[in-house]
Amino acid sequence: MICLTTKFSNSEIVRTRDPKVLEGFDAVLDVGGVYDPSRDRYDHHQKGFEEVFGYGFNTKLSSAGLVYKHFGKEIIAKELQLGEDHPNVQRLFLAIYKNFMEAIDAIDNGINQFDTDKPPRYVNTTNLSSRVGRLNLDWMDPNQSPEKENEAFQQAMAVAGSEFLDSVRFHAKSWLPARSIVMECIADRYDTDPSGEIMVLKRFTPWKLHIFELEEEMKVDPPIKYVLYESLD
Repeated sequence: MICLTTKFSNSEIVRTRDPKVLEGFDAVLDVGGVYDPSRDRYDHHQKGFEEVFGYGFNTKLSSAGLVYKHFGKEIIAKELQLGEDHPNVQRLFLAIYKNFMEAIDAIDNGINQFDTDKPPRYVNTTNLSSRVGRLNLDWMDPNQSPEKENEAFQQAMAVAGSEFLDSVRFHAKSWLPARSIVMECIADRYDTDPSGEIMVLKRFTPWKLHIFELEEEMKVDPPIKYVLYESLD
């Protein structure tokens, strides 16, 4: 992710835990035991680390979450070709954290999805963290060389980076336009029915992603009870 920024776009990725080697790097991620954005140090393993994303999110950040917290707006703004202070950049910054990044933070920090001590009813190994984990060298592989490890690491970076960009582009090209349509239809609901409880979509839109959040944001009262749209048949 950090390579998507202007500052680090041409950076070389080096894997090491050697403190002396780390000292000379422009940025250090996920190792080193230091979180200091002024020096581009983004580790989360050190004792006492409790950094969260903010904006109402309370999940402790992983190194990926730290990078997103400090560089996410820049990456999103470049994708949208807007300034970082544009409202749509802020909307996507929060939405992508909620819908993509927070799960990575939680899994990396061993935080359960539900507040219960009961064991899960099934095992889920299809999430991004699991898929990246499976790219580690198998212990039965006779070739455990550093070169082979680096090859696997490059594959993992490609998978994670691709899925992050897919999320950014989905939110930019699909999620955000749908939100605008639903917002407009909510605003026009009294033109449909004087009760204000019926919303008509002008075109098919994935409205369920947005309606509850927009009802709260737009202080819709009474709440919408019916959503109508033309059949696709």
